Amino acid sequence: MIRILLLGIVAQLIPGLWFTPKSEAIVRSGMVEGDAFVFSMPVEGLSKGTDVQFGISLENIGPAAPRHYMVEIYDGGRWVPSGDTVTSEGVTCNFVTIDSAVKHPSTFITIFRLSSPVSDSLKVRCRVCSSLATDGSALSKTAEGNSVGVKPRSYVGARIHPFTGRRPSKSKRLLLVGNSLTFYYGEPYMLQEIAWSQGLRLDITASLKGGRSYGQHAALEGTRNAIARGDFDFAFLQGWSHEPALYGSDSTAHADVRTSFCDLCSQVRDFSPACRVFIEDTWAITYGGCAGFGDIDLLDSLLRKGSAGIAAASRSEILSTGRAFQIVRLDGTGLNIFSSDGLHQNFAGSYLKACVCCLTLTGKPFSGDVPDFGIPAEDAAYLRSVAERTLGLK
Repeated sequence: MIRILLLGIVAQLIPGLWFTPKSEAIVRSGMVEGDAFVFSMPVEGLSKGTDVQFGISLENIGPAAPRHYMVEIYDGGRWVPSGDTVTSEGVTCNFVTIDSAVKHPSTFITIFRLSSPVSDSLKVRCRVCSSLATDGSALSKTAEGNSVGVKPRSYVGARIHPFTGRRPSKSKRLLLVGNSLTFYYGEPYMLQEIAWSQGLRLDITASLKGGRSYGQHAALEGTRNAIARGDFDFAFLQGWSHEPALYGSDSTAHADVRTSFCDLCSQVRDFSPACRVFIEDTWAITYGGCAGFGDIDLLDSLLRKGSAGIAAASRSEILSTGRAFQIVRLDGTGLNIFSSDGLHQNFAGSYLKACVCCLTLTGKPFSGDVPDFGIPAEDAAYLRSVAERTLGLK
């Protein structure tokens, strides 16, 4: 018998992006094959052919948690799977979770197209689709280590969102490898929706784990699994926020930064030979005494220098989010794009990053209606203009 775990709409703190506070973390134990997390969202009516974005981030809490999941939408009276599948250990699934000891959330993002109208509520489920646990044992309802949680707070544990407007005529596959500076406040979801408004459908595969260097990313099972999906058109790679600055300050003492990034690029190109690979030039921070460099202008300069050097060595390109953040700082508008810790971006900062990423992919200035995710219209317009200035499109 299938056991449904109905979550409904979890604390929706930001319009369209679903968060669960750590104090209200959603954790389930004893899940076996056929059990599922089910998400629902009330709608006033969606027509046949509507495209629906769904994403989820799960993190195993014990070694005997489920290994394989299939993501399905309730469409026309039946559960319909996402078409983006992989084969792992002989199991066809949408994504594979990681051993709990690694503490690496598994993030899956997809877009469904409805074959039938929906009149009342959208339902999407994330179903355990094998009898295997991450430690290789058989799943057991009573196993002490069989627990999994929806990643809380800034990760964006889950999202359902119907797209509106004309369906894009172009489609690209994007690989995101990054840390909290990528996953905070649902930036990948914002990027996908903004790109949709600009006529580009993005099929996103993501490996996101906080505090990882390029070398640590390259060694992660989840990153290797993501890269192995292959045939990517673009890859955005983001490591420690200050890694490029370290290389920029002393390319000999920190040659390992260049070597590790080149190794990560090589892994990507092994599976996606034609992929355009970007190193993210991240933003200067005040946290930790400006990452130990003592001055934010110096840190900005070293980030630019280091990113350029690593890009040249790895035959990659530069994703200039750091330059966009610098423009906002130097403009002196007073618009805050940082969280209180002086390190991470806030919601507006994630929006700025998503805008820069979108323009990097399209190579054209924004046109038409661009989603602002509830950010005041004047602020959102300013951040889009900064992204265009950063890319030389304005």
